[in-house]
Amino acid sequence: MGRNSTAMISLLLVALAAPAAAQSESPTLPSVMTQGRASIKVTPDLAWLTVTSEARAPRPVDAQRAAALAIDGVRASLRKTGVQDDDVKTRSYSVDPDAQYIDGKSTIIGYVARHSLDVRVDNLALLGAIIDAAGSSGATAVSDIRYDTKRRDEIDAQALALAVKDALKRVDIMAAAAGRTVQGVWRIDEQRVNNSPRPMAYMAAPAPAMRASQDTSLSPAELEISAAVTLTVILR
Repeated sequence: MGRNSTAMISLLLVALAAPAAAQSESPTLPSVMTQGRASIKVTPDLAWLTVTSEARAPRPVDAQRAAALAIDGVRASLRKTGVQDDDVKTRSYSVDPDAQYIDGKSTIIGYVARHSLDVRVDNLALLGAIIDAAGSSGATAVSDIRYDTKRRDEIDAQALALAVKDALKRVDIMAAAAGRTVQGVWRIDEQRVNNSPRPMAYMAAPAPAMRASQDTSLSPAELEISAAVTLTVILR
């Protein structure tokens, strides 16, 4: 490679690096930085739950077969409640030794197969019936109920806009108190907020008790979707 080509590449790298360096620098004019926050409460209209089937047997293949039969029964029961097959996905599957400690020594007495499904529920009015159907058809546990909204993207955007407006109000107050006015926005950074659906503290009883329990009723609390930003403005 010639000397001229090397010089041109060096100049190009410097030019590319300059905007990034300028962006990281603080403004030279008087400025103020603050944070803005906003939260929106919304009624859930969507839920997920985890349904688990567990089977034990002396041999791994027998445990697998029994768990497969149980989970097939659960799937068929969920269909009868209106849950679509596309809304039921495998969350985890395992086959493990079933060990028992005797005289301080671990002895394998068989094997346990566990198959867990994630179930999406679009009609919350059916959630209790879906839990009862799963419990009466071979599930050994129902857990991790997570509520959400189908309008999450829309609500996220609204909360973010409100957070920016909150930050602008704050800088107006600070600028006025300092005898200045806002010339313009120099930088806005979003502070990521964890708005992921949180599991509700719910665990169904083992299978025999689940079959005896009917008409499960659940009342989800409102969701709170939040946003936060850091805003820097130039003053005059």
